Amino acid sequence: MHYNEEDVAESKTIQIAVLGEPKTGKSCLCHRYLGGNSIAPVGGTQGAEVMAGQCIGLRPPVPLQLCDVAGNALQTNMLANYLYDSDIILFVYDLTNLESFDKLAIWIQRVKEIFEIETTKPLMALFGNKSDLEHQRAVRLSCVQKFASEHLLETFKGSARTGEMVSNAFTTLVARVMGVKVNRLPPALVDGRSALPKEPVTNGPASSGYSDPMQSLIMNRKAMRRMQRKASSTICSIQ
Repeated sequence: MHYNEEDVAESKTIQIAVLGEPKTGKSCLCHRYLGGNSIAPVGGTQGAEVMAGQCIGLRPPVPLQLCDVAGNALQTNMLANYLYDSDIILFVYDLTNLESFDKLAIWIQRVKEIFEIETTKPLMALFGNKSDLEHQRAVRLSCVQKFASEHLLETFKGSARTGEMVSNAFTTLVARVMGVKVNRLPPALVDGRSALPKEPVTNGPASSGYSDPMQSLIMNRKAMRRMQRKASSTICSIQ
């Protein structure tokens, strides 16, 4: 278990609204997290799409409701309805598209206006999508960190296409809302598979399928530490 050993107390369904400009990969992100792939409906989201699922990274699994809000909802009067009773709001931008990041300031301002009179505010965070295209990055990391600090946002970077950091981001945010302490992050999943290497088979008795369990344990521990350092470096927690 990657989170504390105490069972998560039963509670209401955690509602997550996913916002951002069109073509930032919001729908792919939701489908990747809930369905294990990044296939989203063709033609983009109209209005808002509500999806149900579970946060299986916590024990017992926490029921979730994801609201994938269309990128053009910012100009409509329906946004407040889409965000009603949200526990978490995840702002998504395309790290290869500077405009998608710059316009988040407008999104955040609008959301703050909607929740201004509410006593309980949703947890808000950033997700920089398309990290698999890091070589095409247009949004500077320093700008993201400054923006997150100004608006008190937790920030993540990952890829809906490969699955990198998707599960980690959602599970971490749900754990925050549930008041569950995160002990350590699980290794990132790539295309639904663990990034940890398979246990190596030694030479010599390899033909019999024998592997040295101690050597495998050492290798896996080293790989785990590498993955944890990599995962930790992609998250900026704002206290």
